[in-house]
Amino acid sequence: MTHAPRAHQSRAIPRLLLSGLACALLGACASSGVGRGTTSSARYSPESLRRDAALLRLVDQRVHDTLLIDSLLQDPSPDRRARTALAIGQVRMTARYPALRRLLLDGDTSVAANAAYAMGIGRDTVGVLALARAVGGAPDPVAREAAWSLGEIGEPARPVIALALGEGVVRPRELSTAAQRAASVRAALLLAAAKLRPAPVALVVPWLADSAPDVARAAAYVISRNRLAGGVRALLALRAHPDEEVRQHVARALARTQVGDSLAAPAIDALRVLLTDQSERVRVNAVRSAATFGDALAEQVMARFADTAPNVRVAAAEGFADVAQRDASRWNRAWQADTQLVTRRTLLPQARRLGVDVFSNVETEWAGHGDWRVRVAAMQGRERNAMRAEDSTLAQRLLQDSDVRVQRAARARLGIRDTTPRPPRSTAAIERPMADYEALAARYLRPGAARPVAHIETEHGRITLELASREAPLVVEAFTRLAQNGTYRNSIFHRVVPNFVVQDGDVNGDGSGGSAGFTLRESWTRLRHDRGCLGLATAGPDTGGSQYYLCHASQPHLDGAYTVFGRVIAGFEVMDRIVQGDLMLQVRVP
Repeated sequence: MTHAPRAHQSRAIPRLLLSGLACALLGACASSGVGRGTTSSARYSPESLRRDAALLRLVDQRVHDTLLIDSLLQDPSPDRRARTALAIGQVRMTARYPALRRLLLDGDTSVAANAAYAMGIGRDTVGVLALARAVGGAPDPVAREAAWSLGEIGEPARPVIALALGEGVVRPRELSTAAQRAASVRAALLLAAAKLRPAPVALVVPWLADSAPDVARAAAYVISRNRLAGGVRALLALRAHPDEEVRQHVARALARTQVGDSLAAPAIDALRVLLTDQSERVRVNAVRSAATFGDALAEQVMARFADTAPNVRVAAAEGFADVAQRDASRWNRAWQADTQLVTRRTLLPQARRLGVDVFSNVETEWAGHGDWRVRVAAMQGRERNAMRAEDSTLAQRLLQDSDVRVQRAARARLGIRDTTPRPPRSTAAIERPMADYEALAARYLRPGAARPVAHIETEHGRITLELASREAPLVVEAFTRLAQNGTYRNSIFHRVVPNFVVQDGDVNGDGSGGSAGFTLRESWTRLRHDRGCLGLATAGPDTGGSQYYLCHASQPHLDGAYTVFGRVIAGFEVMDRIVQGDLMLQVRVP
């Protein structure tokens, strides 16, 4: 996954409006008028089918059909109006952004919440004041999305975010706007602050003491994600926090470059504890930070090569050069402690780069191995600009390998251009008949439609997913089609980043960038990147295809950048055991 930066409008909020913002945040300027929401029990008529299909086509084709939008916003179905509000943001229909601002006051909570979220993905800078009012007085689901959108808008919304978190307030956790809101809204405001550059660390730190785990997590995330040195001392006090995710963020924040000299000693003490935490996700982050201290925590890092969690061992290998340096005994101990290929493949190039005399003839042995994945690894021991004659000879030999995946790797190693024909990557819409959209609507959007279930069969067991067919029908339909036509079969998890993502779906089966032959549009929804979410991997906006990912842990910075279209409901332990290069046997969608 690559992060495609999006342009932000830089219209600042004049100081004269600050008093108005404060009024809005306190909920004193206007009544939200948002009710609890209603439901419609109307049957799925042919007209309903037609209208849902037309909206699906509008989103898929990115058509700015204002007449259709205006009509659907008057629809008696709250669900359809909510999806229409979201569509305005999805297609960036700026001519209807004023309608989104009005919908913040809609009598149905789902409509208002979708409108608030759409203002964020649409970067509606003009709507900052309306979002501020929602943060101050709307029902919690609406206020949460309004806070998230303020973060997406960024710098123009800084005064609102700062005021809401308690800027200028003596006791922000008691007297600020955030303090009067539910934990979900407080957490969303803190995550919005994470998007600001620089993030307001002084406003974030007090919320580390919040009794709600969601809020403490968000505050800790802001500090660790943005590497805010000013918040590290406060984070150190949370090393034994009862919430696992808070401890993850504490461990991540304790890298040597972040703690400096003054906090190095207490950081080392905290890492000694966190390296043996009961959560493997905490241990992953802790071992990465510990490696940055080099010799000071060398034995503690070495111990992680015997960890029961495979991805902790991989994480220990990632920065091992800082720990072992040129000590051959440490390199050999790590090599013998963990025999899994991904660990050794991670250690080998580091040792070669440092010129340590270890692992003799490994590349030659690997080149003759019966597993194609090991033969590929044989060519990755040195960086291309440091290749020796024997490295080039080995790659030349593997050009004739019987497995095309090894051949591809050999060509890449030798700098030979891959001339294999590939479908061009395009963000242009692919025209589909209206009957396709009608079939999608009938399958996924009719009242009472069941959510599909998918099974990912791996060498470690099964992962079961619930697909978000109502929220992201276009992506779910493509994923289902690829599963049922056999595309998702006998590949590898070509990208696994410990405590981040597990990624699969490359049609070449080796992570070389194979395309499904079509392009999927983003279908941003209010579903978040929580642990176990299923997301659409892309190389930029609207470049989706067959690749998908699962998140080991929550990743708030991905929200609004990638499409979440499902979640793990069983098999978390299987997901956690997968390392890069493991086999994905089949995806089934019954």
